[in-house]
Amino acid sequence: MPLMMALLFSCREAKKVTAAPSEIADITDTLRNGNIEKAISMTEDLKRAAVERGDSSLWSEAMVQQGVNSYYQGNPPGVLASADSAINWLERQKRYPTRARILAKAYQTKGAFYDQYQFNADSSALYFRKAVEQVEQSGISPDLPQAYANYANALRMGAALDSAAVYYHRAITTADSLEMETIHYIPLYNGIASVFTDMRDFNNSNIWWSKSMEILETMDQFDKFNTLTGYGNDLYYKTDYSGAEQVFTRLRKMLDSVPGAEWETMFTDVNIADIYIRCGRTKEAEEMLDKAAKYFTDEQPNPTVMSYIQTLCMRAATNTGDYTRGLEIADKYPEADSLRLEQHLARLKALEDLYSNSGNHKLAYITRCRYDHLNDSLRSYRMGQQISALNAVYQRDRRILNLEAGNTKQQAHIYKLTAAIAISLAVIVVLMLLYVARRIQLGKRETRMMNKIISLRQENLRNRVTPHFIYNALNHELHNEKKGKPSHLDSLVDLIRKQQIVASEILIPFSEELKFTDDYIRVIGDNGRDPFVYDYNIEPGIDPGFAFPSMTLQILVENAFKHGFTSLPPETERRLVINVKRKDEETITVSVFNNCGPSPTEMEKGGTGLRVLLETIRLINEHNRQQTFFNIDTKADLNGIQGCKATITLPDNLKP
Repeated sequence: MPLMMALLFSCREAKKVTAAPSEIADITDTLRNGNIEKAISMTEDLKRAAVERGDSSLWSEAMVQQGVNSYYQGNPPGVLASADSAINWLERQKRYPTRARILAKAYQTKGAFYDQYQFNADSSALYFRKAVEQVEQSGISPDLPQAYANYANALRMGAALDSAAVYYHRAITTADSLEMETIHYIPLYNGIASVFTDMRDFNNSNIWWSKSMEILETMDQFDKFNTLTGYGNDLYYKTDYSGAEQVFTRLRKMLDSVPGAEWETMFTDVNIADIYIRCGRTKEAEEMLDKAAKYFTDEQPNPTVMSYIQTLCMRAATNTGDYTRGLEIADKYPEADSLRLEQHLARLKALEDLYSNSGNHKLAYITRCRYDHLNDSLRSYRMGQQISALNAVYQRDRRILNLEAGNTKQQAHIYKLTAAIAISLAVIVVLMLLYVARRIQLGKRETRMMNKIISLRQENLRNRVTPHFIYNALNHELHNEKKGKPSHLDSLVDLIRKQQIVASEILIPFSEELKFTDDYIRVIGDNGRDPFVYDYNIEPGIDPGFAFPSMTLQILVENAFKHGFTSLPPETERRLVINVKRKDEETITVSVFNNCGPSPTEMEKGGTGLRVLLETIRLINEHNRQQTFFNIDTKADLNGIQGCKATITLPDNLKP
């Protein structure tokens, strides 16, 4: 029971994310009615329709829905593959109206995967937190309560009970402000009740479980499963085994009429078997455990669940006096590393009873000491969590603190003191939250302003390059036309069009920059009288798609033609070589060599292109820890040929 209840809550919550298209809403309704096969067929139809329409947004939402369908099927690989496919595509897209909503749903689906199938609370909390951020960005208020609830549940699974209580209260408060329908309160009531159950604060857990049971008949089969499971767990921890058995027996009868609920049925059978062992009905429990162990080993392998089943089998062996079998189980199946603290306690208690009854009192004593140490730690932890969550409890339901009629003055004084402490804590927490929210808001605004400034400055630089480049290219074409040489105007028009696209980007793949430079050389490189040799070399192992400052390579090539080749005597071979080499594991050098070189006077003045190149590098260096450098060697040597070499040294993971 300490294991099984903790793993289930929220296993069906990913389905409640609101979807805009009517097709998705229809699929969600079909799932809620239990018709999984029809929902799968509808999703496939939707994927085909998205491809036919060329609607990538609808396709990504259909992929997320496919993951939700796999979740209902109990198909973990399908859940992860579909969610990852949608996330990988969406994260690469620029923001558009529905992106945040779809991405939030994808994150929730992946969070549910780690919660339900991996029992990885950290990963689950990570993705549910990302979903909260996307929902908050989307501005879709009705989705907020469920997003908060999913994140709160992940915090609860990670034992951050105080934070979980805060987010459940936030979800309930938001739902109240939106006057949402009863159905939306189901996971919220169940969640906060489970938090108080984990704290062993049964007074408060009873309040919230009562609220859940009041609306039980409005729930679908999966919500009923979660609610009855959680409520039975609460009774179990109160040692009300008779009441817990009634709840789980009621749940078991309900599952008999639900198609495809084998996982839930086996889950419930393990809980019932735990109660039977507590009540001395060991033979009945062993039959149920044997069947469940086969299922969770062969059909739905789960080492964490199996570890707890083995703990129950040790208890059963102790009850029947079969200590040899109990010791064999303990030796053959040690504790799983993924067990929570309470599950370790259950295993230690079972081992202590087994060792004590089998006559190994030394091991029984050692095990008892370990149990006491962990139990004291857990009790202290719960006390701290209860104090931390006191403010949230007071904010949500002040009636819990009201005095009952006829209380003594001493009781009234205690309650008033508690209320004063809660109010003080509330003020402190609110001030802290306001301070943190303000800091976050200022940080986001500062980031947006900085990005805007960088964009404007970069656009200004590109506008300075554009007319300069066009003037040089057109002047060359006019010169060719006067001499009756072939025109490259078509290539020039295509080059100018590409240049307008490139000019709006800070960084582009080097392969695109190289292609743009090739087009430039075709337009301006052939003067019809002087032999011209152009070559470029990329060192093996370098991916030509690395990020590179846009238009800088073209500027260096343009300077070679303008300041270099014009100084050569007529009919002298002009040579231009571009080399891309790796300087070290994290650094690449891109060099442009020409067999001439600008005069010292020209270098000191520096043209428009060179000034833009240096300013571009300065802007990039403001946002990268690894710096980019530029230098010119006017006395370079390449295979015995003297000339000028301009080199850009940059990291291979450059960021704009």
